Amino acid sequence: MARTTGVNWRAWAAWTAGALVLVVLAGWIWWEKSGTPERRSYEKAVKTFCGGLPAHEKSSQFEGLRTGTNLASDITLGPDAHFCRLGSAPAEVTVARLRAGEHQNPDLERAVPHFSGSLPPVPLPGGWRGAIDGGSVRVLVGCRGSEDRVAVTVGSYLDRIGQEETEARRASDDGWLDSDLFWARFAVATAVKAAAKWDCDAEPGDPLRALPPTVIEPESVAAADGTCAGLPFARDKRLEEMEETAVGGASVYETCRVIASHYFDSPYVFTARFGPDALLGRDPADVNSEARAGVGENGAWASADCHGDAERARFTAIVPPEAATVWLPGEKGEETFGLPAFREFAERSAERHGCTDLRLPSERRLPSAG
Repeated sequence: MARTTGVNWRAWAAWTAGALVLVVLAGWIWWEKSGTPERRSYEKAVKTFCGGLPAHEKSSQFEGLRTGTNLASDITLGPDAHFCRLGSAPAEVTVARLRAGEHQNPDLERAVPHFSGSLPPVPLPGGWRGAIDGGSVRVLVGCRGSEDRVAVTVGSYLDRIGQEETEARRASDDGWLDSDLFWARFAVATAVKAAAKWDCDAEPGDPLRALPPTVIEPESVAAADGTCAGLPFARDKRLEEMEETAVGGASVYETCRVIASHYFDSPYVFTARFGPDALLGRDPADVNSEARAGVGENGAWASADCHGDAERARFTAIVPPEAATVWLPGEKGEETFGLPAFREFAERSAERHGCTDLRLPSERRLPSAG
């Protein structure tokens, strides 16, 4: 009887050990199949990637990056400036703290890259300061109690370009692609995260649920109701179409392009830049120049003081040279639109942004007008 009991006990022990092996094996297989090793490896890498600044985690502002998102080109631009590439395109991400007085830094263009999208820039909604142009997005948040700011720029994020992009935008209800809203949400979440990391007391905006509608094709000048609104189109009957920016007092970049395609290919281009964007493309030695308005070889510029910005806002105009010379047979005239339109554009934009001390060029004609 005792022998039988011993045999049963050994059989039970063997069965239990076998069952435990199966349980451990099943757990290991589940752990591997569930992606846990990949997820842990990714989470470890992303915590220090690009200074640990990109918003990879889920939050009220952003849905989070997918586990396994490509992480590449981690470059330190300075003590408080980082550049990296991530995602499938990959997107180019620049995060920088712009300290008071840094507007005189000759490396500013590395910390605040140019906009590079194919659409007119549209202001971000929800209380955010920034803009998006269908290929790049910029967010600028200020730090309470100082003139420091945090700038986040995401560019080159589109997986499709050219005609494929255009067709996809035409098929959408508002002209935007899913990737536009995704990276805009990533940018604002990254701005919030970076501000917290750098002890910048910033006031975040509301979560971005949608972007203001944008226009894919030029529209008739008669439909102007954004940054091209109010321009004196009646001064020149050659002017037919325009591409404009939706207006918003929190935008950092605005444009208006006026087109006379039946007469000449080059458009009139009017731009307004605010904050650090006002300095892009300028010689840093010219930042404090007394020439706050004037004309140059390629057009004209004006400037204004805007509340909260160390930089003077910069307004520019480019008039196509052909505007003074190209007419249909039997027609003749002169360029009369450029300077009056520029004045109206700059005045309206400065007023929207609460700017003062607007300086406009005193010249009566822009250079291309002869």
